[in-house]
Amino acid sequence: MIKELTTRHLLVRSGGRCALCYGELLVSGFTQKALYRGERAHIVGRSIHDRSPRGDDDLPLESRDDPDNLLLLCSSCHSEIDAPQNLNAFTVERLRELKERHESRIAQILGVPPGYDTAVLRMHGMIGDSNVALDRSAAAAAVLAQGRSARFPLSHDSAGIEIDLRRALSPNIGDREYYDTCRQTIDLILNRQVAPAVEDGALGHVSVFALARWPLLVYLGARLGDKLDVDIYQRHRASESWAWPADSREHRFSFEVVRKGEPLDDAVLVLSMSAAVHVQEVPRSLESCRLYRVIPAGDCTPHADIVDSIATLKSAESALRDVFADIEQHHKTTSRLHVLGAAPLSVCLTLGRIANREIHPQLVLHDRVNGQYQPAMEIN
Repeated sequence: MIKELTTRHLLVRSGGRCALCYGELLVSGFTQKALYRGERAHIVGRSIHDRSPRGDDDLPLESRDDPDNLLLLCSSCHSEIDAPQNLNAFTVERLRELKERHESRIAQILGVPPGYDTAVLRMHGMIGDSNVALDRSAAAAAVLAQGRSARFPLSHDSAGIEIDLRRALSPNIGDREYYDTCRQTIDLILNRQVAPAVEDGALGHVSVFALARWPLLVYLGARLGDKLDVDIYQRHRASESWAWPADSREHRFSFEVVRKGEPLDDAVLVLSMSAAVHVQEVPRSLESCRLYRVIPAGDCTPHADIVDSIATLKSAESALRDVFADIEQHHKTTSRLHVLGAAPLSVCLTLGRIANREIHPQLVLHDRVNGQYQPAMEIN
């Protein structure tokens, strides 16, 4: 017979949730009142009888009611794992693996100190011809790896702060109507959900996950600004993960003045980071302008996963700040900074955050259209 202490032990280790579907087991799904709905499921069956699922394992009978051989499940999942037709799928090894994964995750979440929670902001958009999205679990896992606990607040459906740009008009690269529509959507969500929560102190830290065309990433960063405590996450193509790799190599960036140019109202910033972008690609109308370029330092060459650590992102931020500082020192009359090139999404968000509209030039963001760069969006 399973002891009451064992049940309590199992309940705590499982966080009051089903170890398979993660469903809440302590409240009614209909009334939301306190109601215990958990079931204790044996990994190795309690007896060696043929009708005891997985009962033919070598585990001693006296150990089969121990917490290590029990899963806390909802009734539906309990029925699934013990159904005769499912026994080949839910083996002893598989169930032990699922138990370890679930209970370790609960322990990791509960190990996050108070004050280390973060509100997750997700922005989905179009990249090329593809609709892209990011589910909650991927964001939560990436945040947890950084020692924070993910929250999905400020919505009735637990989606959290979600900016969905996929419903915008079918985009054409450089189409200002598309960008205007997306800007309005970003403004709507931030004005309705984020700004009031920041003002009343309900929102102290935000983790940003965004997939969209790069001008919209810069705009989101500009709207968030650098006053709010924000962590930016990067999707890594090699691993298809959003978590910052623990064993990543730090890359560094620097800026160079490629062309001093005339003391005009306009200057150019070329981002040659995630792909090589050459000076010859700058529009002819900007040929006489002062031209900056941000590039990888040393013998590193631009590539898609070049920003694979927080330290590397900080280096990119430092290089961008150096560009603004040089403009402030040498070309104070510059009122427009034309930005073009190729940069990881985390760098685009960072560019928007550090651009101070009170002291820095207006950003004119260029998209590549039919092999040429054309203005797509201005950020004042």
